[in-house]
Amino acid sequence: MRQICTLNWEGLQADIALADHFSTIEYHTPVRSLSSAVLGGGFNEIRRVLNLKVQANPDEIKMTERTSWDPPSKTLADFASSQGWEGPAAGMMTSALMESFRFSVREESWGGVFCSLTAGISNALAAGDAAQFLPEVNGRELPTGTINIMVGTNADLSDSALAEALMVATEAKTAVLFSFGIKSTLSGAPATGTGTDSLIISSGSGPKADYCGKHTKIGQLIGETVSEALASSVAYLLQRDHPSKQYMLVGSAPDS
Repeated sequence: MRQICTLNWEGLQADIALADHFSTIEYHTPVRSLSSAVLGGGFNEIRRVLNLKVQANPDEIKMTERTSWDPPSKTLADFASSQGWEGPAAGMMTSALMESFRFSVREESWGGVFCSLTAGISNALAAGDAAQFLPEVNGRELPTGTINIMVGTNADLSDSALAEALMVATEAKTAVLFSFGIKSTLSGAPATGTGTDSLIISSGSGPKADYCGKHTKIGQLIGETVSEALASSVAYLLQRDHPSKQYMLVGSAPDS
């Protein structure tokens, strides 16, 4: 496992790390979070965020041959336990490449905001596209496009500010997809995300903040970090699939 960054802000200390099949954020003390994570989602107090890579549809296991599957929350909890990690965790899954991982941070005198994420865009959809929930895949490969975004700040966000932070991060995600011209694989409309995205905002015990919309500094930093990290990740994916074209890179890979 490779250490990406260690943050030591008033009210929040965290270690961000990357391995071949997962990324993780370990908080030194519990933080409040609001998320759509399948493990520890909603409003929660956590010590860790896990973003676990899973195989879309292993050749040796056809989903139609299985009568039951472990819930994603159990798979994530079992993995966290196998690592010997202590404390409550929030967890999300992806089958996107770990090479798509990006990290962005903005620091101020009072602390700051960071974002880590992984991305895939083969499952790009637009809000309002026809529902496609199908429990079976009949041996077909599941889509590998998932954008999992993990944002943290040492600011002590109110409940409404946490919700507002989710909104700002989602707007930033959608703006990046628009800027690259990503279209829904179903309708051809401008994509607003993928069908399996997950997002978490974590809040420390530093300066109190009742608001973090686009007029606020925290809102600005959320928008900047999400935009920088996702733009770099999407550019990497597009360049990988279409090497003869040139794409504008914003930000950089962790080891570049």
